[in-house]
Amino acid sequence: MTAVERSTRGTIHALARRRVTAAIVGIAVLGLLSGCDLLAPQETKNISETADGVNGDIGAIFIGNAVLLTSDPSGTTSLVATLVNEGESNEDVRISTESGTETVTVKPAESVQVGTSDGQSVTFEGLGAKPGSLAFVTFETSTETETLNVPVLDGSLPQYQDLVP
Repeated sequence: MTAVERSTRGTIHALARRRVTAAIVGIAVLGLLSGCDLLAPQETKNISETADGVNGDIGAIFIGNAVLLTSDPSGTTSLVATLVNEGESNEDVRISTESGTETVTVKPAESVQVGTSDGQSVTFEGLGAKPGSLAFVTFETSTETETLNVPVLDGSLPQYQDLVP
């Protein structure tokens, strides 16, 4: 073997070692960087509601941010919520509590604001639910029913001051 052949062979081995070393270092760095995601809890798996009320679904109807408002538990209690029809036909939503039932019609691909100044009024007389407590409210369509444990609030939060009956 000549000196040139030995020099070329040595260069090839050195180049191969550098590539292998670079690959090992790259894999190690990648492993260290992704290790944080592997061991750390993923916050997107723990989704919590950031609203005052509760949400629910009954078939094609989405119920958003449902709360009950009252200043006098023995008087009038108003439901505030958004009902969204994600279906293709009108839905009559029956909303019931221990003290009565109201019906709201939601057209396809539309939403109805319940309990707001420009929305439909849904009130219950003598429900007896005190602010700070929870009350069962049942939402029902022709095919499905869901009962939500809805928070009862008063007008102490600024966004509800003008909505309390």
